Amino acid sequence: MEVEYNNQDIEASKNSQEEDQYVTLEALTPYLSESGYFFLAHRTGRFGNANSVVDSIFKEGLRAKDNSLYYTTIGLSTPTPEIKAQLKEMQQPEPTIAELKDLFNDWPHLNSKKIIIARIPIQYINMRGDLGDANGERYGAFMRSRTAETGKVTNYLDPKFILGCFDVEKQLVRLNPRFEWQLSPETIASLSAKFAETVAKTERRLKSFQDSVAALSNHKAASSYESFDSMDSDDEFDFSNIDWSSFGLEPIDDEDQDSKGKQK
Repeated sequence: MEVEYNNQDIEASKNSQEEDQYVTLEALTPYLSESGYFFLAHRTGRFGNANSVVDSIFKEGLRAKDNSLYYTTIGLSTPTPEIKAQLKEMQQPEPTIAELKDLFNDWPHLNSKKIIIARIPIQYINMRGDLGDANGERYGAFMRSRTAETGKVTNYLDPKFILGCFDVEKQLVRLNPRFEWQLSPETIASLSAKFAETVAKTERRLKSFQDSVAALSNHKAASSYESFDSMDSDDEFDFSNIDWSSFGLEPIDDEDQDSKGKQK
């Protein structure tokens, strides 16, 4: 049913399993302003703007390019307390829902007409993780993985974190019936476990890097020591091999030099 919902309708829709509930972006303002969450968006992908594509994403999740949510999505400037504080510190104006709608209506990639909106709790973002989210290191807590027969692993953003899809033609947001408006105890337990995995992955990567740097430093130090050690103090230059006559001179040995010094 393609109708505009108010806040009461949104509350009622939370317990609904219907696939085609639509609300205005403005009606979602309280949820887009909620503290403790970070909002991301991504077009429906190369498969186009058909509702069937949205159905699949709502059910299966949003595929992460290069297994990275960082490369898959664009962070949204929503009026959350965290973003408003950040922009204030940068002396920038507060974000507005109107600006967000303008972004959706002029999405910077392939003139997309369907924009997926995701909401993820900041608490489970691995801030120490690789900034590019390589292999789901930073946002891995929100992903679920599938392994193909070839052994290739593909990460998908779990549907429970996908709020809905902004439809440019309708100027409405289609709500995802699988989105968790309030995280369930099971989801929180899963997030905690996966978050711990992402932190462990980061620690392994950093330790491997540190070990590599230490090994390289040790190798350079050893090479420098060997070069210095190879300079034997007994290996002095033999002046007796010089043909002094070619310079019109004759060599003077130490004894001659001493005797001449005494004569003086």
